[in-house]
Amino acid sequence: MAQDDTCSPIGDLTESDSSNDARFRFCMSEDGMKLGVSRYFPPKGHGAKPSVQLIKDQVEGAGVRLPVDEEAAEKILANLEEAQDITGITLVRGIEVQEPEDARFETIGDLQFPVFPGYKFAAKHPPKKARQGETIAGQITSPSSTKDPKDIKIEVGDNCDFDDVEGSFTSRVYGMARVKEDRVWVDPLLRVAPDEISVSSTIFHQDCFGAPISVSALEKELLDLGVAIEINPDSIDRLIRKASVSQQPQPDAVLVSGRYPVNGKDGWLEYLVSTRDATGTEDDSGRVDFKDRGAYPSVEPAQTIARLHPPTKGQGGIDIYGKTVPASEGREMHVHAGENVELQEDDITFVSKGAGVMTLDRNTLSVSECLELSGHVDMNTGNVKVETGSVKIMGNVMAGFRVEAPKNIIVMGSIESAEVEAGHNVEVGGGILMPDGGLVTASGDVSVSYMNNANVLAHGDILFRNEVSNSKIQAAGYIRAEKGKGIIQGGTASCSRGMEVNELGSDLGVETVVAINLSTSDDKEAMAEREQLSQEIKKIDKALGNGNPKELLKRIPPEQRPAIVKVLKHRIELVKRYKEVLEELKEKATIRRRELHGVRIRVLRKIHGGTVIKMAGHTARVKRSMDRSQIYWNENEQKIEFGTL
Repeated sequence: MAQDDTCSPIGDLTESDSSNDARFRFCMSEDGMKLGVSRYFPPKGHGAKPSVQLIKDQVEGAGVRLPVDEEAAEKILANLEEAQDITGITLVRGIEVQEPEDARFETIGDLQFPVFPGYKFAAKHPPKKARQGETIAGQITSPSSTKDPKDIKIEVGDNCDFDDVEGSFTSRVYGMARVKEDRVWVDPLLRVAPDEISVSSTIFHQDCFGAPISVSALEKELLDLGVAIEINPDSIDRLIRKASVSQQPQPDAVLVSGRYPVNGKDGWLEYLVSTRDATGTEDDSGRVDFKDRGAYPSVEPAQTIARLHPPTKGQGGIDIYGKTVPASEGREMHVHAGENVELQEDDITFVSKGAGVMTLDRNTLSVSECLELSGHVDMNTGNVKVETGSVKIMGNVMAGFRVEAPKNIIVMGSIESAEVEAGHNVEVGGGILMPDGGLVTASGDVSVSYMNNANVLAHGDILFRNEVSNSKIQAAGYIRAEKGKGIIQGGTASCSRGMEVNELGSDLGVETVVAINLSTSDDKEAMAEREQLSQEIKKIDKALGNGNPKELLKRIPPEQRPAIVKVLKHRIELVKRYKEVLEELKEKATIRRRELHGVRIRVLRKIHGGTVIKMAGHTARVKRSMDRSQIYWNENEQKIEFGTL
């Protein structure tokens, strides 16, 4: 150390000292904690040359008890030989006082980013006990406290090691270092899929020390994991660059992938006729109606309807370790020829022997005049529509669905707020219940056990067995109660040929309307035309008035008269046609009243007071209950008559 204001000389060596050995003059820092050389005196004559031992002896001779730093002494000797400065080199250091320090833990680097194998990412500093210090001059210094320092216990978790000597925690894998309370571990970032087909990871652009992550570093980790298939470095590079540009980690990125096995396809039946859609049909707006799946396929005699295809074997895959992943072979499908179907000699082609609806049920292919469904009409079947033959449903027709057939529809269960339309008859084993709307339409008869809130239109007869409650039923033929209670109460029941029931109305006063309606679609069209003509005439009268046309034209400017004349002529034609339609309706009404002769409403047990009867445009309300009654139209007196059976 140089001799200056902060350096105090030690020893009493001068140039006049009698020794011929090389001599050093020493100085001590002002705080007494460092000793260095301030001056050098070469040897005289045969005196000892400078050496480490000579320096040590002269330091000891200067009264310094602390050891000399031999490396520092060697440095001084080297500088002497090279004629360089020897001051500023600390030969002896004092012993610093040690205050007691508790053990402490610290992380190394930014642990929001990954570590690689061998990275030291955390350290534990052991506790330090209190210790006295000593200056170069031998002065003893004491710590301010002598308390016992506290140690900490850190559990070493998965995928990392702890070095007791260095106090460092080192990662064994590529992953995310975790520190929680008194535990340290590393979560691996490389994840092998359960099927061992791929390896994925969250990709970062840098490690915990801020160094860029390279493709080669990740390739090495994959190889160390045991990956034996080809690794695409370009794909990994794109992922790293994406993370770098966005400054965001890329989760669930696939680093390497094998090939999945392709299982063989099961044997399958190819339909050679148009078939229903398995899931639903899509409209122009792109919405899918899952109930509407089209019509069941209809076939003709001698038509090729289906072909059976064999299963395929499939193709094996490969996992990340290079092992083959076997594929499953497809299963064979067995299809039997059922009713009206013949299997050809090739054992794969099916031909129909008759006309009807094609169905596949329990692996039996059949063609039948009647489509039979074993369960309900619901989301499993979708709407049911056939273009030929009949339909038999062993369960219910559930709410919101539709059944259509050109011939008969047989429902063994009930119809619940659905739409059913038959070209012939509808037979229902249970009831028709429509609290949420619906309609049953038949070109022939409708037969049912009971009805509640039903809406039924039959162009033939309506036949029921028990109760018809709060329903609207219309028959072009008869309404008849066949067996059971035979009661109609609440709602409206209308027919054209007559009615025979056990009971009408209710003793609770629920209004029941019974009508004999002989009008046809022609009548309705004529009435609609009459209404339209009336509205057009009123519209013209409102615009022009209904006074004398000649007086009207006098008030109109000459240039507007041709247009008004056209309107007036059109009104004349409208009035003429209106009168013709009125005459047609009167004639039809006369014919209908004549047809009423012989039409009877027969009530075999009781008709309750409050029941409303409508015939030939007249209405009669039953004032009191009557037993065994018949109701008919008296043409001569132009009124509704009540009689006894």
